[in-house]
Amino acid sequence: MISKTLAAVAAVALMGTPALAAHCPKDAAAIDHALTKTSLSAADKAEVERLKNEGMAQHEAGNHRESEALLADAMRRLLLAE
Repeated sequence: MISKTLAAVAAVALMGTPALAAHCPKDAAAIDHALTKTSLSAADKAEVERLKNEGMAQHEAGNHRESEALLADAMRRLLLAE
């Protein structure tokens, strides 16, 4: 279930349109939720968290394309870990 949700969120995030700029916080929330449900190593969890935090920092700075790319990378790592 989490895989399908993250895959859908990642697909939307990869579209990279400015209209999706408000989607970044939703992506970050999905990542946070998935982190509670996966069994990643501490190092992998830290990397996903770092990517999410960096993505949200880019979002706050108005760099939405970079934000979406970082959040999508975090989601990909979660999907590959399953």
